[in-house]
Amino acid sequence: MAGFSGLIASLLLVVSLGGFGSAARILMNAFLGEGSHFVCAAAMAERLVEKGHNITFFISNAYAHRATDAKFANLFDFEIFHHSIPVEEVHKQLNAYNERAFEPASVQMLTFAELMRDARAADCDDILGDKALMDRLAMANYSFVVYDITWVCPVLMARKLGIPYATVSAIATPCTVAEGAGAVPSPAFVPGMFSALPNTMDFMDRVANTLNYIFIRLIGEYFRQPYNRLNEKYNISPGESIGYLVDQSDLFLVNSDFSVEFPCSLPPNVISVGGLTTKPAVALSDELEDFMQSSGEHGVIVCTMGTYFTSMPLNIVKAFIDAFARLPQKVIFQLRSIPSGITLPPNVMTLPWLPQNDLLGHEKTRAFLYSGGNNGFYEALYHAVPIVAIPIHADQPDVGAKVASQGIGITIDKGLLSETRIFEALKDVTTNSTYARSVERLSAMYRDRPMTPAERAAFWIDHVISHGGKQYQVPVVHMDFIKSNLIDVLCFLVGCLMLGLFITFFAFRLFFKLLCIAWRVMNCKEKQE
Repeated sequence: MAGFSGLIASLLLVVSLGGFGSAARILMNAFLGEGSHFVCAAAMAERLVEKGHNITFFISNAYAHRATDAKFANLFDFEIFHHSIPVEEVHKQLNAYNERAFEPASVQMLTFAELMRDARAADCDDILGDKALMDRLAMANYSFVVYDITWVCPVLMARKLGIPYATVSAIATPCTVAEGAGAVPSPAFVPGMFSALPNTMDFMDRVANTLNYIFIRLIGEYFRQPYNRLNEKYNISPGESIGYLVDQSDLFLVNSDFSVEFPCSLPPNVISVGGLTTKPAVALSDELEDFMQSSGEHGVIVCTMGTYFTSMPLNIVKAFIDAFARLPQKVIFQLRSIPSGITLPPNVMTLPWLPQNDLLGHEKTRAFLYSGGNNGFYEALYHAVPIVAIPIHADQPDVGAKVASQGIGITIDKGLLSETRIFEALKDVTTNSTYARSVERLSAMYRDRPMTPAERAAFWIDHVISHGGKQYQVPVVHMDFIKSNLIDVLCFLVGCLMLGLFITFFAFRLFFKLLCIAWRVMNCKEKQE
Protein backbone atom coordinates (compact mmCIF):
# COMPACT_ATOMS: atom_id res chain seq x y z
CA MET A 1 0.00 0.00 0.00
CA ALA A 2 2.85 2.35 0.85
CA GLY A 3 4.47 1.60 -2.52
CA PHE A 4 1.21 2.33 -4.32
CA SER A 5 0.88 5.66 -2.49
CA GLY A 6 4.42 6.53 -3.48
CA LEU A 7 3.67 5.74 -7.11
CA ILE A 8 0.59 7.98 -7.04
CA ALA A 9 2.61 10.78 -5.45
CA SER A 10 5.30 10.43 -8.14
CA LEU A 11 2.71 10.55 -10.92
CA LEU A 12 1.13 13.66 -9.43
CA LEU A 13 4.57 15.25 -9.19
CA VAL A 14 5.26 14.53 -12.87
CA VAL A 15 1.93 16.07 -13.85
CA SER A 16 2.55 19.16 -11.73
CA LEU A 17 6.06 19.61 -13.15
CA GLY A 18 5.08 19.72 -16.78
CA GLY A 19 2.71 17.00 -17.76
CA PHE A 20 3.07 13.90 -19.84
CA GLY A 21 4.81 13.81 -23.19
CA SER A 22 6.62 17.12 -22.78
CA ALA A 23 9.90 15.74 -21.43
CA ALA A 24 13.05 16.21 -23.50
CA ARG A 25 16.52 14.75 -23.15
CA ILE A 26 18.96 17.63 -22.85
CA LEU A 27 22.74 17.35 -23.01
CA MET A 28 24.35 20.13 -20.97
CA ASN A 29 27.98 21.17 -20.74
CA ALA A 30 29.59 23.77 -18.48
CA PHE A 31 33.25 23.80 -19.49
CA LEU A 32 34.86 20.75 -17.85
CA GLY A 33 32.37 20.51 -15.01
CA GLU A 34 33.99 22.60 -12.31
CA GLY A 35 33.74 26.03 -10.75
CA SER A 36 31.18 28.80 -11.09
CA HIS A 37 30.31 27.82 -14.68
CA PHE A 38 29.04 24.44 -13.51
CA VAL A 39 27.12 26.00 -10.61
CA CYS A 40 25.32 28.35 -13.03
CA ALA A 41 24.46 25.50 -15.39
CA ALA A 42 23.26 23.33 -12.50
CA ALA A 43 20.87 26.08 -11.37
CA MET A 44 19.27 26.13 -14.82
CA ALA A 45 19.29 22.34 -15.05
CA GLU A 46 17.48 21.99 -11.74
CA ARG A 47 14.63 24.16 -13.00
CA LEU A 48 14.49 22.14 -16.23
CA VAL A 49 14.18 18.94 -14.21
CA GLU A 50 11.25 20.53 -12.39
CA LYS A 51 9.66 21.05 -15.82
CA GLY A 52 9.95 17.32 -16.47
CA HIS A 53 13.06 17.27 -18.67
CA ASN A 54 15.92 14.81 -18.34
CA ILE A 55 19.35 16.42 -17.98
CA THR A 56 22.67 14.76 -18.76
CA PHE A 57 25.80 16.71 -17.88
CA PHE A 58 28.78 16.21 -20.16
CA ILE A 59 31.86 16.59 -17.93
CA SER A 60 35.50 15.50 -17.89
CA ASN A 61 36.98 12.74 -15.78
CA ALA A 62 39.06 15.41 -14.03
CA TYR A 63 35.85 16.46 -12.25
CA ALA A 64 34.01 13.15 -12.18
CA HIS A 65 33.23 13.72 -8.48
CA ARG A 66 30.18 15.68 -9.67
CA ALA A 67 28.56 12.41 -10.70
CA THR A 68 28.85 10.99 -7.17
CA ASP A 69 27.82 14.15 -5.33
CA ALA A 70 24.35 13.37 -3.96
CA LYS A 71 23.25 16.97 -4.55
CA PHE A 72 23.62 16.47 -8.31
CA ALA A 73 23.53 12.70 -8.79
CA ASN A 74 19.91 12.57 -7.61
CA LEU A 75 18.88 15.17 -10.20
CA PHE A 76 21.05 14.63 -13.27
CA ASP A 77 22.66 11.92 -15.35
CA PHE A 78 26.32 12.26 -16.29
CA GLU A 79 28.33 11.45 -19.40
CA ILE A 80 32.04 11.54 -18.60
CA PHE A 81 34.72 12.00 -21.26
CA HIS A 82 38.37 11.22 -20.61
CA HIS A 83 41.37 13.44 -21.18
CA SER A 84 44.32 11.97 -23.04
CA ILE A 85 46.55 13.38 -20.29
CA PRO A 86 46.51 12.51 -16.57
CA VAL A 87 43.88 14.18 -14.41
CA GLU A 88 46.65 15.76 -12.33
CA GLU A 89 47.92 17.52 -15.45
CA VAL A 90 44.44 18.98 -16.14
CA HIS A 91 44.26 20.33 -12.59
CA LYS A 92 47.75 21.74 -13.01
CA GLN A 93 46.68 23.56 -16.19
CA LEU A 94 43.75 25.22 -14.44
CA ASN A 95 45.77 26.09 -11.35
CA ALA A 96 48.54 27.66 -13.44
CA TYR A 97 46.22 30.48 -14.52
CA ASN A 98 45.40 31.30 -10.92
CA GLU A 99 49.00 31.06 -9.75
CA ARG A 100 49.97 33.74 -12.28
CA ALA A 101 47.12 36.06 -11.36
CA PHE A 102 49.40 38.82 -10.09
CA GLU A 103 51.86 38.54 -12.99
CA PRO A 104 51.82 40.82 -16.09
CA ALA A 105 48.88 40.61 -18.49
CA SER A 106 51.10 39.16 -21.24
CA VAL A 107 52.02 36.20 -19.02
CA GLN A 108 48.37 35.67 -18.14
CA MET A 109 47.36 35.75 -21.80
CA LEU A 110 49.96 33.13 -22.73
CA THR A 111 48.74 30.92 -19.90
CA PHE A 112 45.14 31.45 -20.98
CA ALA A 113 46.05 30.46 -24.55
CA GLU A 114 47.62 27.23 -23.30
CA LEU A 115 44.64 26.47 -21.09
CA MET A 116 41.68 27.48 -23.24
CA ARG A 117 42.98 27.13 -26.79
CA ASP A 118 45.49 24.36 -27.28
CA ALA A 119 44.67 22.05 -24.36
CA ARG A 120 40.90 22.24 -24.77
CA ALA A 121 41.10 21.84 -28.56
CA ALA A 122 43.10 18.66 -27.93
CA ASP A 123 40.29 17.48 -25.64
CA CYS A 124 37.78 18.21 -28.40
CA ASP A 125 39.82 16.23 -30.91
CA ASP A 126 39.80 13.25 -28.53
CA ILE A 127 36.04 13.53 -28.05
CA LEU A 128 35.13 13.82 -31.75
CA GLY A 129 37.54 11.00 -32.55
CA ASP A 130 36.08 8.68 -29.90
CA LYS A 131 33.64 6.67 -32.00
CA ALA A 132 32.22 4.76 -29.03
CA LEU A 133 31.47 7.99 -27.16
CA MET A 134 29.90 9.72 -30.16
CA ASP A 135 27.83 6.62 -30.98
CA ARG A 136 26.65 6.50 -27.38
CA LEU A 137 25.59 10.16 -27.54
CA ALA A 138 23.80 9.54 -30.83
CA MET A 139 21.93 6.53 -29.40
CA ALA A 140 20.78 8.61 -26.41
CA ASN A 141 18.52 10.65 -28.73
CA TYR A 142 19.14 14.02 -27.15
CA SER A 143 16.81 16.70 -28.44
CA PHE A 144 18.81 19.75 -27.35
CA VAL A 145 22.31 20.80 -26.30
CA VAL A 146 23.04 23.60 -23.83
CA TYR A 147 26.69 24.59 -23.61
CA ASP A 148 28.93 27.25 -22.05
CA ILE A 149 30.50 29.59 -24.60
CA THR A 150 33.83 29.23 -22.76
CA TRP A 151 34.35 25.97 -24.66
CA VAL A 152 32.88 25.64 -28.17
CA CYS A 153 33.53 21.92 -28.66
CA PRO A 154 29.88 21.05 -27.85
CA VAL A 155 28.84 23.10 -30.89
CA LEU A 156 30.76 20.69 -33.13
CA MET A 157 29.31 17.76 -31.19
CA ALA A 158 25.77 19.10 -31.63
CA ARG A 159 26.31 19.69 -35.36
CA LYS A 160 27.74 16.21 -35.79
CA LEU A 161 24.73 14.74 -33.99
CA GLY A 162 22.26 17.01 -35.81
CA ILE A 163 20.89 18.54 -32.60
CA PRO A 164 19.87 22.21 -32.05
CA TYR A 165 21.76 24.04 -29.34
CA ALA A 166 21.74 27.04 -27.00
CA THR A 167 24.67 29.11 -25.77
CA VAL A 168 25.17 30.11 -22.14
CA SER A 169 27.56 32.95 -21.38
CA ALA A 170 28.84 33.55 -17.86
CA ILE A 171 30.76 36.60 -19.12
CA ALA A 172 29.67 39.87 -17.53
CA THR A 173 29.08 41.78 -20.79
CA PRO A 174 25.96 40.62 -22.72
CA CYS A 175 26.55 43.16 -25.50
CA THR A 176 29.60 41.28 -26.78
CA VAL A 177 27.59 38.07 -26.97
CA ALA A 178 24.81 39.98 -28.71
CA GLU A 179 27.27 40.90 -31.46
CA GLY A 180 27.52 37.23 -32.40
CA ALA A 181 23.73 36.97 -32.36
CA GLY A 182 23.34 39.81 -34.83
CA ALA A 183 23.51 43.10 -32.89
CA VAL A 184 26.52 45.34 -33.39
CA PRO A 185 27.32 47.34 -30.21
CA SER A 186 28.84 50.79 -30.61
CA PRO A 187 32.30 51.35 -29.09
CA ALA A 188 31.18 54.94 -28.44
CA PHE A 189 29.05 53.93 -25.44
CA VAL A 190 29.12 50.12 -25.04
CA PRO A 191 32.23 48.94 -23.14
CA GLY A 192 33.97 46.02 -24.80
CA MET A 193 34.78 42.75 -23.12
CA PHE A 194 37.78 42.96 -20.73
CA SER A 195 37.96 46.74 -21.24
CA ALA A 196 37.14 47.64 -17.59
CA LEU A 197 35.47 50.82 -18.91
CA PRO A 198 32.19 52.48 -17.91
CA ASN A 199 29.59 53.46 -20.52
CA THR A 200 30.31 57.19 -20.21
CA MET A 201 33.67 57.61 -21.93
CA ASP A 202 35.91 60.51 -22.78
CA PHE A 203 37.87 60.67 -26.04
CA MET A 204 40.79 58.51 -24.91
CA ASP A 205 38.39 55.95 -23.41
CA ARG A 206 36.62 55.68 -26.76
CA VAL A 207 39.96 55.22 -28.50
CA ALA A 208 40.90 52.50 -26.03
CA ASN A 209 37.47 50.87 -26.37
CA THR A 210 37.67 50.85 -30.17
CA LEU A 211 41.11 49.25 -30.07
CA ASN A 212 39.78 46.76 -27.52
CA TYR A 213 36.95 45.76 -29.90
CA ILE A 214 39.49 45.13 -32.67
CA PHE A 215 41.74 43.14 -30.32
CA ILE A 216 38.87 40.99 -29.03
CA ARG A 217 37.82 40.11 -32.58
CA LEU A 218 41.37 39.17 -33.54
CA ILE A 219 41.98 37.13 -30.39
CA GLY A 220 38.60 35.46 -30.90
CA GLU A 221 39.64 34.31 -34.36
CA TYR A 222 42.95 33.08 -32.94
CA PHE A 223 41.21 30.99 -30.28
CA ARG A 224 38.78 29.50 -32.78
CA GLN A 225 41.36 28.39 -35.35
CA PRO A 226 41.89 24.89 -33.89
CA TYR A 227 38.14 24.25 -33.90
CA ASN A 228 37.91 25.30 -37.54
CA ARG A 229 40.50 22.65 -38.30
CA LEU A 230 38.54 20.06 -36.30
CA ASN A 231 35.40 21.01 -38.20
CA GLU A 232 37.16 20.21 -41.47
CA LYS A 233 38.96 17.14 -40.09
CA TYR A 234 35.72 15.43 -39.04
CA ASN A 235 33.70 16.79 -41.98
CA ILE A 236 31.04 18.26 -39.69
CA SER A 237 30.05 21.50 -41.44
CA PRO A 238 32.56 21.95 -44.28
CA GLY A 239 33.11 25.52 -45.38
CA GLU A 240 31.49 27.01 -42.27
CA SER A 241 33.61 28.58 -39.54
CA ILE A 242 33.14 27.78 -35.87
CA GLY A 243 32.22 31.44 -35.33
CA TYR A 244 29.38 31.07 -37.82
CA LEU A 245 28.20 27.87 -36.11
CA VAL A 246 28.16 29.56 -32.70
CA ASP A 247 26.12 32.42 -34.16
CA GLN A 248 23.52 29.87 -35.32
CA SER A 249 22.56 29.06 -31.72
CA ASP A 250 18.81 29.03 -31.19
CA LEU A 251 19.25 30.87 -27.91
CA PHE A 252 21.87 32.94 -26.07
CA LEU A 253 21.49 33.03 -22.29
CA VAL A 254 23.72 35.69 -20.73
CA ASN A 255 24.45 35.92 -17.02
CA SER A 256 23.74 39.66 -16.82
CA ASP A 257 20.84 41.91 -15.85
CA PHE A 258 20.09 45.45 -17.02
CA SER A 259 19.24 46.66 -13.54
CA VAL A 260 23.02 47.02 -13.19
CA GLU A 261 24.36 46.29 -16.68
CA PHE A 262 25.34 49.01 -19.14
CA PRO A 263 22.51 49.28 -21.72
CA CYS A 264 22.77 47.96 -25.27
CA SER A 265 20.44 46.54 -27.92
CA LEU A 266 19.79 42.80 -27.78
CA PRO A 267 18.16 40.56 -30.43
CA PRO A 268 15.09 38.53 -29.36
CA ASN A 269 17.09 35.33 -28.87
CA VAL A 270 19.53 36.91 -26.38
CA ILE A 271 18.00 36.52 -22.94
CA SER A 272 19.37 38.15 -19.79
CA VAL A 273 19.42 35.71 -16.87
CA GLY A 274 21.86 37.49 -14.57
CA GLY A 275 22.21 35.99 -11.11
CA LEU A 276 21.62 32.30 -11.79
CA THR A 277 23.04 31.35 -8.39
CA THR A 278 21.05 33.91 -6.39
CA LYS A 279 18.55 32.54 -3.86
CA PRO A 280 17.39 33.16 -0.31
CA ALA A 281 19.96 32.40 2.36
CA VAL A 282 19.63 29.26 4.49
CA ALA A 283 20.76 28.74 8.06
CA LEU A 284 24.51 28.57 8.68
CA SER A 285 26.33 25.92 10.66
CA ASP A 286 26.40 26.44 14.43
CA GLU A 287 30.07 27.44 14.30
CA LEU A 288 29.53 30.09 11.64
CA GLU A 289 26.32 31.36 13.24
CA ASP A 290 28.08 31.80 16.58
CA PHE A 291 30.88 33.74 14.87
CA MET A 292 28.40 35.98 13.06
CA GLN A 293 26.43 36.73 16.20
CA SER A 294 29.59 37.48 18.19
CA SER A 295 30.32 40.43 15.88
CA GLY A 296 27.87 42.70 17.70
CA GLU A 297 26.70 45.91 16.06
CA HIS A 298 29.78 46.17 13.82
CA GLY A 299 28.87 43.02 11.91
CA VAL A 300 30.95 40.84 9.59
CA ILE A 301 32.86 41.30 6.34
CA VAL A 302 32.92 38.33 3.97
CA CYS A 303 36.11 37.92 1.93
CA THR A 304 36.74 35.43 -0.85
CA MET A 305 38.85 35.58 -3.99
CA GLY A 306 36.74 33.15 -5.99
CA THR A 307 36.32 29.48 -6.83
CA TYR A 308 39.32 29.20 -9.12
CA PHE A 309 41.62 31.48 -7.16
CA THR A 310 42.96 29.18 -4.47
CA SER A 311 46.34 30.66 -3.60
CA MET A 312 47.84 34.13 -3.11
CA PRO A 313 51.39 35.43 -2.74
CA LEU A 314 52.51 35.73 0.87
CA ASN A 315 52.76 39.54 0.74
CA ILE A 316 49.17 39.78 -0.53
CA VAL A 317 47.87 37.49 2.21
CA LYS A 318 49.73 39.58 4.78
CA ALA A 319 48.22 42.79 3.37
CA PHE A 320 44.73 41.34 3.78
CA ILE A 321 45.35 40.06 7.31
CA ASP A 322 46.94 43.30 8.49
CA ALA A 323 44.08 45.33 7.05
CA PHE A 324 41.50 43.08 8.71
CA ALA A 325 43.23 43.45 12.07
CA ARG A 326 42.53 47.20 11.98
CA LEU A 327 38.78 46.81 11.42
CA PRO A 328 36.09 46.84 14.12
CA GLN A 329 34.17 44.20 12.15
CA LYS A 330 34.84 40.50 12.22
CA VAL A 331 36.02 38.92 8.97
CA ILE A 332 35.40 35.52 7.39
CA PHE A 333 38.25 34.96 4.95
CA GLN A 334 38.33 32.12 2.40
CA LEU A 335 41.86 30.76 2.55
CA ARG A 336 42.84 27.20 1.76
CA SER A 337 45.68 27.24 4.29
CA ILE A 338 47.35 29.81 6.54
CA PRO A 339 50.92 30.48 5.33
CA SER A 340 53.72 30.02 7.83
CA GLY A 341 54.68 33.27 9.52
CA ILE A 342 51.10 34.61 9.42
CA THR A 343 49.27 35.00 12.71
CA LEU A 344 45.52 35.51 12.55
CA PRO A 345 44.09 38.40 14.57
CA PRO A 346 41.19 37.48 16.89
CA ASN A 347 38.56 39.05 14.59
CA VAL A 348 39.43 36.84 11.59
CA MET A 349 38.18 33.33 10.78
CA THR A 350 39.60 31.46 7.78
CA LEU A 351 37.86 28.63 5.94
CA PRO A 352 38.88 26.68 2.80
CA TRP A 353 35.32 27.03 1.46
CA LEU A 354 32.54 29.50 2.19
CA PRO A 355 28.75 29.21 1.86
CA GLN A 356 28.96 32.52 0.04
CA ASN A 357 25.29 33.13 -0.75
CA ASP A 358 24.18 32.23 2.77
CA LEU A 359 26.80 34.48 4.35
CA LEU A 360 25.82 37.40 2.12
CA GLY A 361 22.19 36.91 3.09
CA HIS A 362 22.94 37.02 6.81
CA GLU A 363 21.72 40.04 8.77
CA LYS A 364 25.19 40.62 10.25
CA THR A 365 27.02 40.92 6.91
CA ARG A 366 28.15 44.49 6.25
CA ALA A 367 30.39 44.22 3.17
CA PHE A 368 31.71 41.78 0.58
CA LEU A 369 35.40 41.86 -0.39
CA TYR A 370 36.09 39.65 -3.38
CA SER A 371 37.75 39.23 -6.76
CA GLY A 372 34.97 40.57 -8.98
CA GLY A 373 33.38 37.36 -10.23
CA ASN A 374 29.99 37.65 -11.89
CA ASN A 375 28.18 35.20 -9.61
CA GLY A 376 29.43 36.94 -6.48
CA PHE A 377 28.39 40.29 -7.92
CA TYR A 378 24.79 39.21 -8.36
CA GLU A 379 24.63 37.42 -5.02
CA ALA A 380 25.80 40.63 -3.30
CA LEU A 381 23.26 42.61 -5.34
CA TYR A 382 20.48 40.17 -4.47
CA HIS A 383 21.21 40.49 -0.74
CA ALA A 384 21.97 44.26 -0.97
CA VAL A 385 25.54 44.04 0.36
CA PRO A 386 28.08 46.80 -0.55
CA ILE A 387 31.15 45.55 -2.44
CA VAL A 388 34.89 46.02 -2.48
CA ALA A 389 36.13 44.40 -5.70
CA ILE A 390 39.74 43.47 -6.48
CA PRO A 391 39.56 42.21 -10.10
CA ILE A 392 42.15 39.55 -10.87
CA HIS A 393 41.57 38.34 -14.44
CA ALA A 394 39.10 37.58 -17.27
CA ASP A 395 35.87 39.62 -17.06
CA GLN A 396 36.41 40.62 -13.43
CA PRO A 397 37.67 44.13 -14.37
CA ASP A 398 34.38 44.63 -16.24
CA VAL A 399 32.47 43.72 -13.09
CA GLY A 400 34.70 46.11 -11.14
CA ALA A 401 33.76 48.91 -13.55
CA LYS A 402 30.06 48.27 -12.84
CA VAL A 403 30.65 48.23 -9.08
CA ALA A 404 32.24 51.67 -9.24
CA SER A 405 29.88 53.17 -11.87
CA GLN A 406 26.72 52.05 -10.10
CA GLY A 407 27.94 53.42 -6.77
CA ILE A 408 27.50 50.13 -4.91
CA GLY A 409 31.11 49.79 -3.84
CA ILE A 410 34.78 50.43 -4.51
CA THR A 411 37.15 48.77 -6.98
CA ILE A 412 40.87 48.40 -6.15
CA ASP A 413 43.50 47.87 -8.85
CA LYS A 414 45.31 44.61 -8.03
CA GLY A 415 48.59 46.27 -9.04
CA LEU A 416 48.12 48.87 -6.30
CA LEU A 417 47.00 46.46 -3.61
CA SER A 418 48.21 47.25 -0.09
CA GLU A 419 47.13 47.02 3.52
CA THR A 420 46.18 50.70 3.56
CA ARG A 421 44.06 50.54 0.39
CA ILE A 422 42.20 47.46 1.60
CA PHE A 423 41.54 48.99 5.02
CA GLU A 424 40.41 52.36 3.66
CA ALA A 425 38.11 50.77 1.08
CA LEU A 426 36.45 48.53 3.66
CA LYS A 427 36.16 51.39 6.13
CA ASP A 428 34.54 53.56 3.46
CA VAL A 429 31.90 51.05 2.31
CA THR A 430 30.95 50.14 5.90
CA THR A 431 30.67 53.72 7.18
CA ASN A 432 29.46 55.67 4.15
CA SER A 433 25.70 55.08 3.86
CA THR A 434 25.72 56.10 0.17
CA TYR A 435 26.90 52.64 -0.86
CA ALA A 436 24.24 50.91 1.21
CA ARG A 437 21.47 53.10 -0.20
CA SER A 438 22.62 52.52 -3.79
CA VAL A 439 22.84 48.77 -3.46
CA GLU A 440 19.46 48.60 -1.68
CA ARG A 441 17.83 50.60 -4.50
CA LEU A 442 19.35 48.43 -7.23
CA SER A 443 18.64 45.24 -5.29
CA ALA A 444 14.95 46.15 -5.12
CA MET A 445 14.96 46.82 -8.87
CA TYR A 446 16.75 43.56 -9.59
CA ARG A 447 14.42 41.42 -7.47
CA ASP A 448 11.20 42.99 -8.76
CA ARG A 449 10.34 40.42 -11.44
CA PRO A 450 7.98 37.44 -11.86
CA MET A 451 10.64 34.73 -12.32
CA THR A 452 14.05 33.99 -10.89
CA PRO A 453 16.95 34.03 -13.39
CA ALA A 454 17.17 30.22 -13.35
CA GLU A 455 13.42 29.93 -13.95
CA ARG A 456 13.66 32.42 -16.81
CA ALA A 457 16.50 30.46 -18.40
CA ALA A 458 14.59 27.18 -18.03
CA PHE A 459 11.45 28.77 -19.49
CA TRP A 460 13.26 29.90 -22.64
CA ILE A 461 15.08 26.60 -23.12
CA ASP A 462 11.76 24.78 -22.74
CA HIS A 463 10.10 27.27 -25.11
CA VAL A 464 12.72 26.81 -27.83
CA ILE A 465 12.64 23.02 -27.48
CA SER A 466 8.85 23.12 -27.93
CA HIS A 467 8.60 25.71 -30.70
CA GLY A 468 12.06 26.15 -32.21
CA GLY A 469 14.22 29.24 -32.04
CA LYS A 470 15.02 30.14 -35.64
CA GLN A 471 12.18 32.66 -35.77
CA TYR A 472 13.95 34.71 -33.09
CA GLN A 473 17.24 34.94 -34.96
CA VAL A 474 18.29 38.18 -36.60
CA PRO A 475 18.72 37.37 -40.34
CA VAL A 476 22.18 38.92 -40.36
CA VAL A 477 23.63 35.75 -38.79
CA HIS A 478 22.91 33.94 -42.06
CA MET A 479 24.58 36.58 -44.22
CA ASP A 480 28.20 36.75 -45.27
CA PHE A 481 30.41 39.77 -44.63
CA ILE A 482 29.60 41.42 -47.96
CA LYS A 483 25.82 41.17 -47.58
CA SER A 484 25.64 41.99 -43.88
CA ASN A 485 27.72 45.14 -44.33
CA LEU A 486 25.86 46.17 -47.51
CA ILE A 487 29.10 46.20 -49.46
CA ASP A 488 27.29 44.85 -52.54
CA VAL A 489 24.59 47.54 -52.18
CA LEU A 490 27.20 50.26 -51.71
CA CYS A 491 29.09 49.01 -54.77
CA PHE A 492 25.86 49.05 -56.76
CA LEU A 493 24.98 52.57 -55.61
CA VAL A 494 28.51 53.83 -56.26
CA GLY A 495 28.37 52.18 -59.68
CA CYS A 496 25.03 53.85 -60.40
CA LEU A 497 26.42 57.18 -59.25
CA MET A 498 29.53 56.79 -61.40
CA LEU A 499 27.41 55.74 -64.39
CA GLY A 500 25.13 58.72 -63.82
CA LEU A 501 28.11 61.06 -63.59
CA PHE A 502 29.61 59.44 -66.69
CA ILE A 503 26.37 59.88 -68.65
CA THR A 504 25.92 63.41 -67.36
CA PHE A 505 29.50 64.27 -68.27
CA PHE A 506 29.16 62.99 -71.84
CA ALA A 507 25.70 64.54 -72.18
CA PHE A 508 27.08 67.93 -71.18
CA ARG A 509 30.09 67.35 -73.39
CA LEU A 510 27.84 66.52 -76.35
CA PHE A 511 25.61 69.46 -75.52
CA PHE A 512 28.54 71.90 -75.47
CA LYS A 513 29.95 70.33 -78.63
CA LEU A 514 26.65 70.82 -80.44
CA LEU A 515 26.45 74.32 -78.98
CA CYS A 516 29.89 75.11 -80.35
CA ILE A 517 28.95 73.73 -83.75
CA ALA A 518 25.78 75.78 -83.77
CA TRP A 519 27.72 78.85 -82.74
CA ARG A 520 30.26 78.31 -85.50
CA VAL A 521 27.50 77.82 -88.08
CA MET A 522 25.80 80.98 -86.98
CA ASN A 523 29.12 82.85 -86.95
CA CYS A 524 29.89 81.71 -90.52
CA LYS A 525 26.47 82.83 -91.73
CA GLU A 526 27.02 86.24 -90.21
CA LYS A 527 30.37 86.56 -91.94
CA GLN A 528 28.89 85.51 -95.29
CA GLU A 529 26.15 88.08 -94.95
